[in-house]
Amino acid sequence: MTKNLNFVEEVLSHFGKDDEIIVGCQLGKRSLMAATDLLSAGFTGVTDIAGGYAAWNQNGLPIES
Repeated sequence: MTKNLNFVEEVLSHFGKDDEIIVGCQLGKRSLMAATDLLSAGFTGVTDIAGGYAAWNQNGLPIES
């Protein structure tokens, strides 16, 4: 897993710092790192899916196939 050094700039090209952004990945580790980077860069509406999509599914939350 290699960190994208342009991640924050790429997110800024699509979202404003006050936009609501939900960050997720399969198990939660990468999304937590991404959410932390965004918050450190001054984004204010960042939500991380704790535990990732695996935890989402395990808890019986809705999904689309």
